[in-house]
Amino acid sequence: MIAVTKRTLEINLSTVVQSTVKWFHSHGMAFPWRSTSNPFHVLIAEVLLRQTQAKRVAEPYIELTTRYPDPQSIAQADVSELRKWFQPLGLFKRADRLVQCAQILVNDYAGQVPGDLKTLESLPGLGRYSARAILCLGFNQPVPMIDEGSGRVLRRTLGHEPRGPAFSDPALMDAAERILPRKSHRDFNLGLIDIADAYCHPTKPDCISCPLLKACAYGTSQISQQAKKCS
Repeated sequence: MIAVTKRTLEINLSTVVQSTVKWFHSHGMAFPWRSTSNPFHVLIAEVLLRQTQAKRVAEPYIELTTRYPDPQSIAQADVSELRKWFQPLGLFKRADRLVQCAQILVNDYAGQVPGDLKTLESLPGLGRYSARAILCLGFNQPVPMIDEGSGRVLRRTLGHEPRGPAFSDPALMDAAERILPRKSHRDFNLGLIDIADAYCHPTKPDCISCPLLKACAYGTSQISQQAKKCS
């Protein structure tokens, strides 16, 4: 990793944000939970998405949100019936957690999804990333959505050394808070996720094609090293 000064970070922030948002507008993935502002539907998506490829989740998500559109309907659902929607993903326990979560929402929060981070993190089936995704996508709050993919993009771009899981790295979260734009935060968060999937792989990243190359400490270093080898 390449260490960067505070001045270098400040210079790169605007470029990283603008390049990410611009790329997302042209190349971002279109998943159904990205086009809703219903917090509970985003919550359902996040329960399905944990450790699961997004493409596999699209169909079950549509079926679940159509059949069970609100916390009340899932809270009253037969768990064995609900599990069949999770069967293609092999995620039977998540059906149980989703019912538990919906029952808490109905009993403790008048059937509404709470809009604060700490409460969301305490709900069954959710975690730090899921709670932030619900706040950003469901409530349009300007909070970073840091998973391993988006965290890898930010670490490489800003020259941060890895310090444990991305979602629990205080230095990385602090950088994400500073870089997050207030008006296009949703598109920026989703853009980082999609750039990680398209270019910024854990091994053999496609730096030359990445839209963040010019502002990326890691990418420019890799290209420079390759150029030296070829000279």
